[in-house]
Amino acid sequence: MGTGELWFALLSYNPFGGLLVSIPYAVFHLEYSAVTALVAGVPFAYLQVPTIDLFWNQFSRWERFRRFVEGKRSPRVEKMVQSKGAFWPIVLLSPVVGPWLVMAFMRYAHVPQRKVAAPLFLGLTWVGVLIALACAFLPQLVQT
Repeated sequence: MGTGELWFALLSYNPFGGLLVSIPYAVFHLEYSAVTALVAGVPFAYLQVPTIDLFWNQFSRWERFRRFVEGKRSPRVEKMVQSKGAFWPIVLLSPVVGPWLVMAFMRYAHVPQRKVAAPLFLGLTWVGVLIALACAFLPQLVQT
């Protein structure tokens, strides 16, 4: 893996910018096809989710963190998030607010990663498709 590919992976994993930066970087700087950038970028962006999941487990071992979270917990929020109607809001909002933040909120509401993995991945994918399409077709439209 070269330096450019490492930067691409890190840019995709970055919670601020993520795919919005990494896909154009891959297409225009590394000269990847938009499809390749999409297929490689979305899994790197999704890595934010297991990272938050792992760190949440580590932080949960600290008594101060547990007390802080339990003090802020709301049964109303838990019921809302655990309902079946949360799939599409997660799909639409996860790319906007960031998959790491959605996963942190879900862990706060006692929702395991396995219940939100599909909508998070789908949300990243639809945004990645839009960015890849823009990278593939906007330069041609601007030139004409």
